[in-house]
Amino acid sequence: MKARLEAGKIVKYSQIPDTLFESGRTITNAKRLTADELESLDFFDVIEPSYDPVTEVLYNLHFDNAYSYTDIDGNEATKEVFTYDKKTKVISETVSELKTKRIEELKKVAYDKLSSTDWYAIRKAEKGTDIPSDVVTERDGIRTSVTTKEGEINALTTKASILKYDINF
Repeated sequence: MKARLEAGKIVKYSQIPDTLFESGRTITNAKRLTADELESLDFFDVIEPSYDPVTEVLYNLHFDNAYSYTDIDGNEATKEVFTYDKKTKVISETVSELKTKRIEELKKVAYDKLSSTDWYAIRKAEKGTDIPSDVVTERDGIRTSVTTKEGEINALTTKASILKYDINF
């Protein structure tokens, strides 16, 4: 992705337009320009710093004329780029509220997994027809997993650990 400053605003480009209008001239086949040629037209790479999207947020896309990086040969270098700042997300829910929400999500996953075999349980209740043992084992496993995971969620102590907890099984 590239970006450049246009009329005082940063404009991002997922791809360079085929035709550019620059200083009263028309540049055709702009998609085929080299990186150096694009930089001469003030198109620079957009660098997204590594971040944890669960606990951090990117903001403030800005120009950095001395962005530090390691080149292909392992050398430290700088270049001009557009990049973002990152900050920790503000999570308004309490630890207790997050646990409750995560457990509800867990139970929804279990509900979805159990729903495909619910008809066996309904048939058993209505007609007395036995549920196949493999289905009983599968359903018991789902319920056991929920109980285990619910206990694990309740043992967590930080907002980040609760948000990152994998409820899938």
